Amino acid sequence: MVTVRSDEERVQSIINFFKDYKFYILAVILASAILVGGYFFSKSVKSNQIQAAKVLYEDWQETQVEEDREQLFQNLTESYSDTGYSHLALLKRGSDLAKENNLEESLDIFYQLKENSDGFFGNNLMNGIARTNIARISIALGNFEDALAVLEKYSNDEDAYTHELKGDALSGVGNDDLALQQYQSAFEKYTDNGLRNLVELKINNLNTNE
Repeated sequence: MVTVRSDEERVQSIINFFKDYKFYILAVILASAILVGGYFFSKSVKSNQIQAAKVLYEDWQETQVEEDREQLFQNLTESYSDTGYSHLALLKRGSDLAKENNLEESLDIFYQLKENSDGFFGNNLMNGIARTNIARISIALGNFEDALAVLEKYSNDEDAYTHELKGDALSGVGNDDLALQQYQSAFEKYTDNGLRNLVELKINNLNTNE
């Protein structure tokens, strides 16, 4: 036999439910409010940081006084280290130093860029650029182990240039067999004939040394 409940009984059961679980319900509502509020607050803070970093970056680009430029650079890269404008400033500084053959200083800048762009919420593109430049400069300085360490996170799915860098570093530490594998992967992935010819030359040199 089906029991038919009156409207009053249904309302009373709802009231009783809220009475019994009011603290849990209030806790859920409060936690949700805190999460939503925290999200929008964090978003607002991030937006303000990006805007402030943008102003500093533009001032750094335009200022001609070296002392002022250095102060702006330090402020931008230290106070707003996780913003894209800070990453761009580090990339430009590191690249300029490398062009001037200040490789040690350039290496320090690219390590800073790697650290600032690393992590779950980091900038994968900038992190990859930083690692590539660290490897390239380390190889030029003869620090082959450092180059291998910074490229260690990449699997066999990387681009042709990363394969080539790994080949250079492995060749530098005397591991010619693995170097040959990396060069062959680079050769297969390169589409530019000039780059393919360069890698082919490296492959031939390794084969000659065997």
